[in-house]
Amino acid sequence: MVAPSKFPFLHLPHLARNEVLRQLTPFEIIILSLCSKSANKLCKSIQKRAINGGCCGNGNRIELKISSKNEITLKFRDPRLTTWSFYFDDSIDNRSFKVMKDLYTSSWTPSEDQVKYIILWNERTRLDHNLRLFTTGPDDIEVIERWILYLADLFNASLDKLHLNSEYFGIEENKRIINTFGTEGSMTTFVLENGNVKGKEDEELIRWILENQPARRHLTINFLPNEGFRFDFNTFKYYFWNITIENSKWIPLEQTFDINSMAIELLGSSFTNNEFKIIMNKWKNGSNPNWSSMKIEFSETLDIENFVNEHLFENEGDPDLKPFVFSNIFRLLPGNENTIVYNVTRSDNTVITIRIKENIADFFLYNLR
Repeated sequence: MVAPSKFPFLHLPHLARNEVLRQLTPFEIIILSLCSKSANKLCKSIQKRAINGGCCGNGNRIELKISSKNEITLKFRDPRLTTWSFYFDDSIDNRSFKVMKDLYTSSWTPSEDQVKYIILWNERTRLDHNLRLFTTGPDDIEVIERWILYLADLFNASLDKLHLNSEYFGIEENKRIINTFGTEGSMTTFVLENGNVKGKEDEELIRWILENQPARRHLTINFLPNEGFRFDFNTFKYYFWNITIENSKWIPLEQTFDINSMAIELLGSSFTNNEFKIIMNKWKNGSNPNWSSMKIEFSETLDIENFVNEHLFENEGDPDLKPFVFSNIFRLLPGNENTIVYNVTRSDNTVITIRIKENIADFFLYNLR
């Protein structure tokens, strides 16, 4: 048997060694960092410049999804948008070897998936790399936290996004997850899912999670509570850039103006043409919402032609309210051929732009002063 060749990596000159490190994938850097303390120190000392794969630099992000299957995703400043993910399993196989305390893997060779995505109306393809890890300790959350801290230290990264599917955990487990990962001051995005809200206890837990979640910019909520459920959006710690609420049937019409965010998106609402008219009349009569833009998915196709004819007729006797003005510019953009855009100006020079396509309406506010 021929002995495997050895490459004197640690004895290379400094510049050559750094160049080799920059050619490694994130998973290869992790493997090398686990070999010894000196290798770990070397991996962390790579010059902080985003080159090639982008894992050598600032701005690297970690995303954590805690659900029936837990997942950690590494995202680097890589123009190819390649991701590197770890999937956790508690059924260890007999080929597994130790990564660190209570954490094992059976292979450092990741699977690769081609994922298509759209950017600037063009379809592109990226590679997602996935690696399977096994937890053996009594506390999966502790193992995941330890692994995230290791990755953050190694790649100069921060936990940027937490995605929690709370239905798979008890009340105390959910609170512990928020308290464990909620101290990361750089977290920007939080996603909360629960497809099985059973009663008052679950609803109180949802309120607690939303009031204590750590994100500062982006929030996505996806659950369908029992009839009568309400949430006070003024209890949030931070002012969000955008809030997306899927299954938004529980959001009452009167609350749409009060949600405190730069942009809100209400998907799967129960609103009809009648609610659309109420929203427009409320704004026309001087109400100012807390948002700058709002998207609503209505429960039926909007009869915008009938609505505009009604308001054009109303405006004839109102010298302070300028009628709706049709805009063709937006329809020239790809994918918006069937989109209708109207502008209306209030007496205080506030303008609302309404962009409508079938049952989707976008509202944009700005002031001409």
